[in-house]
Formats: sequence, structure tokens, C-alpha cells
Amino acid sequence: MSRRVDPALTKRALSALKRAADKAKLSEEGLTEWEAEFLGSVEERLTKFGSAFADPDKGQLSAPLSLRQGLKVRQISKKGEAEGGKKPRTGFKAKAKPQTPANRKSDKPKSDKPRKPLARKTGLTSKGFRPKRAD
Repeated sequence: MSRRVDPALTKRALSALKRAADKAKLSEEGLTEWEAEFLGSVEERLTKFGSAFADPDKGQLSAPLSLRQGLKVRQISKKGEAEGGKKPRTGFKAKAKPQTPANRKSDKPKSDKPRKPLARKTGLTSKGFRPKRAD
């Protein structure tokens, strides 16, 4: 039973290897001998066979890299990103609303009247939903 790996995935894995090597070379530490040998051998197997592993227990049959190989490529890539000086992402922040009389909580009088049932607020009464009446 032969494996079929999509050539686009193989090309994507090759470019990921090259990016990881470039990032690691720019870092202060650079590539170690083992990392350079690893990247070279994986690149060679990808170009020759379209996949860098043969054992189906090590990853998906349609994937060009095994799980561990993908992990090592990501680790090598992160090695170069550490000195990149990128700011950590903070996410979305709520904007502060200006204080106007309409949105001040202390100025709003609290009403003692009961709230309307939820069904009337949402319009469910017009669609056939009738809330139970308390007798």
C-alpha cells in the first residue's frame, strides 16, 4: 500500500523548513549541528519521496511530516522568534465611554414596578407562545 501525499502539502512543508532555518540562523545561537543535519535530511526526504516518514503510527498518512518532525520544525522556528522583539498580543480592549447623564448609573432612578415577562419583550407572544398565568 503506497501513500499519497498532496504535492501542495509537501511544498508547504519545504517552505516551512526553509523559514525555520532562516529564522534560527538570524538568532544569536544559530543552528546547532544536529538541527542543521535534521533540517537537511528532512528536506532531502521531502524532495525525494514527498514525505519525510514511512511509519503510519507516527502521523497521518496524508501528511508530509510526522508529528514529532513538525514539532521540531516549530521549535527551531520559535528559536529565531525569541529575539525578534515582537510585542505580545494584548487582544481587544473595551473603550471607555464618556460620562454623560444618559449612561451614569447613579443618576438613573430605580423603578419599583415589576418587569414585563420575557416573552413580551422578545415578541414570542405574536408567534404563538403564551406565558402561563398565575391564578
